[in-house]
Amino acid sequence: MKPQYKLSNKALLASGFLVIAIMLCGGCKNNLVEVPYSFLGEENSFKTASDATVALDAVYDRLRNIYNMTMINLADVNSEELTVQSNVGASTLELDNNLYSASNPSFDVFYTNCYLMIDRANRVIKNVPGITMDAAAKAQIIGEAKFLRALIYFDLVQAFGDVPLVTAPTSDVVNVSIKRTSLDAVYTQIIADLKDAVAANLPAKYTTPGTIGRATSGAAKSLLAKVYLTHKDYTNAAAVAREVIDSKVYSLFPDYKNIFPPENRNGQEHIFSAQYSCLKTTYGSTMAESFAIYFSYPINQGGGAYQADSNYVRSYLPGDYRKQVTIITQKVNPANNALVLSRTGPAVDKYWDPAPCAEFAARNNFMIIRYADVLLIYAEAVNEINGPTPDAYDAINQVRTRARNGDPSANPQDLANVSQARFRDTVLAERGWELCFEGHRRWDLLRTGKYISTLQAAGIPVSQKNLLYPIPQHQIDVNEALTQNPGY
Repeated sequence: MKPQYKLSNKALLASGFLVIAIMLCGGCKNNLVEVPYSFLGEENSFKTASDATVALDAVYDRLRNIYNMTMINLADVNSEELTVQSNVGASTLELDNNLYSASNPSFDVFYTNCYLMIDRANRVIKNVPGITMDAAAKAQIIGEAKFLRALIYFDLVQAFGDVPLVTAPTSDVVNVSIKRTSLDAVYTQIIADLKDAVAANLPAKYTTPGTIGRATSGAAKSLLAKVYLTHKDYTNAAAVAREVIDSKVYSLFPDYKNIFPPENRNGQEHIFSAQYSCLKTTYGSTMAESFAIYFSYPINQGGGAYQADSNYVRSYLPGDYRKQVTIITQKVNPANNALVLSRTGPAVDKYWDPAPCAEFAARNNFMIIRYADVLLIYAEAVNEINGPTPDAYDAINQVRTRARNGDPSANPQDLANVSQARFRDTVLAERGWELCFEGHRRWDLLRTGKYISTLQAAGIPVSQKNLLYPIPQHQIDVNEALTQNPGY
């Protein structure tokens, strides 16, 4: 399969992204004395439809840096579902134990890559309107760039709360003084961008090699529904999620295990994913080896330090097929057909790749939104509006039915005749079993107000300050207008 998006040298020149990297991640005030007349030469870079496409490719390319194990660390390691071994590194151990500070490099890497991607999107949004090209293609490219900008701002506000809202290309790397923007204002921009992406009439599907994996109309609506849900606008969350359901573009894989193999990437349930491949080893994802049982990974008999928390494993209802698919204690190494037992406890099998590209480089996409997520968004939103309704039951029970894998007597049984509070708690538990280790758990616990109580029950140190991550100390050092979150 061809890569779903590629970055070329031309893309680097067209979108000019070293500038924002310097601005956001390093000591630029002391290193630069004068500003060139033009950092980017954009007047010569956005001339044709091909230039627009190349610049958009560069925006997509950055997803690989923001997702992968970065999002696993921020969203799942920092929860009760996932844990790591002591050899994983100090910064990840701090996230696992909620003992991090503003100097933890994980935050700086994430923050910097997010703003680098936002700057790339801003350049597309600013410059593509001036290109003489097919109007529909132009609208689509701008719509995709706005979707991507909204996605990354959504990631940022969930992690940090108020963040600087930058909607134009950065041209001055000397006088950096950008204040944090209120959470509501950032959400207003996210919602506006996603509405624009929906209005741009993005395709419902892509079939041409090289376009598969780009943002679709369903992706824009699905993300908008999740943003509304997180912002507690349940009426709009339910309405937009219902549009995705009624479109009939997506469906659940009949077998839960078929969601995850690399061969099934961008399938019937995958609404939007960060794309990884073996076209180059640098395009590969690190998830397969990071989660693999030691000595089971087929290249250099490797393995990783990430595994399921034992308490989480025990939370599954008896007979839930998803546990069988997700949690393993042994694996056959395809390189030598040896059966390898886990010596450190339960492992996660969702990201297994039997034919990876190289060490810490495999073919697994990072699933940002899939259809089961939309069904559960809809069920949660409807319950918050009206309590459990037939539509809400139907949405959650589609997910639970698949989890029985054809055994009508297995768990989880269909949900029926419960209170609004019980339905709310069941949706959260269902999301934990269905979407575990896919970069959702911390955000789900925060959205539902269950973060502190859940971590306390798991014996993980937690306090009010942990509801937000700290603004990276390095960013505060180079941007005097930034303020820190409370408690850091």
